[in-house]
Parts: sequence; C-alpha cells; structure tokens
Amino acid sequence: MRTKLTLVLLAISMTTLLAQPDQRIAKTPKVNYDWRPGYVYITELTGAIGLGDTESELSKYYYGITALAGYQFSRNIKVGAGVGVHSHEEGALFPIFIDMRLSLNAQDVVPFLAGAGGIMLDFTNLNDTRIFINPSVGIKYVAANRTGVSFSTGLMVTTGGPQARKSFINFKLGLELKGKQNP
Repeated sequence: MRTKLTLVLLAISMTTLLAQPDQRIAKTPKVNYDWRPGYVYITELTGAIGLGDTESELSKYYYGITALAGYQFSRNIKVGAGVGVHSHEEGALFPIFIDMRLSLNAQDVVPFLAGAGGIMLDFTNLNDTRIFINPSVGIKYVAANRTGVSFSTGLMVTTGGPQARKSFINFKLGLELKGKQNP
C-alpha cells in the first residue's frame, strides 16, 4: 500500500513539474543563458560524516573533489558522467559515476534534486571496489553568464568491500560552468 501511494505521489509531482510553462521570461540575461541547452561542467568539493557503524574501515568520514561533464537538455534537466577522488580516514577511493539533476523553475536562485550512482575504485585492492548511490537536494545561485555556484546535501550509501554497507551524510560545494552557445 505504501509503495502504491509513493508511486502515485511521485507521478503527481512529476506531472506538476512537467506541466510548468516552458516559455517564461528571465529577469536577467544570465538567467536566460542558464535556461538554454548546452554542455555543462561541474566541479564539486565534497565532505561527509559517517552514519551508523563508523568503527569499520573507510566509514568515519571522507572529503574530496569530483568533476562532471554533461549536457543540459532543457532548462530543468542535466545528465552527465564524472570522476573524482575521496580521501577517507584510512585510504582513498576513486568514484566513477553518472549524475542526473532536475532543476525546479526559478530565476537567480534555483533549487534542484540530484541523483548520482556508480562505482568507487580502491586501487590498493580492486576486490574492495564499491557501488554507491547518492540522492541529494541543493540550491544553485546563477552568479554570471555561464557560471553558477551550488550547495547540496544528501545521503551517500555504499555497498561492497569489508563490512559491506556504509552510509554518510554528505555536503557538496560546486562551481558550474556552461560552454559557449554555438551561433
């Protein structure tokens, strides 16, 4: 019953988002440019605090940097692939992932939902490679033409390696750059 209710609420939410008018007028040129389709590059500094079992290996905290290259299909949808490095208390993991972002209709300050998932390679022992998902919610400020600054928080869940499942609450501070528009 709970699953059906969740699916109905999700369908209503998506219908509401997709039913928003597409021909809005931006308040400033920088916002107008932000709404256009095109290539997007996002670099994020990330940090996280472990939840639950923090006594096992690579579960207390991490910090790192990720880089993402993708495409903005519409004013609301971005999809891309990325790589990074996460430095844990006892070693480093190297994430390779896919990232999807859904921006809500706004002007200079844009709330968004994001989801990332992929693998985290452990080059010291490839058998300890992990799979992860990272849903998050954030806000982006359109700072200038082709430039945005974002902050988001989410739940990072990993599985694989010793003491298989680990979870973190993570925080990301990002810089988003868009490619020049072709004439």
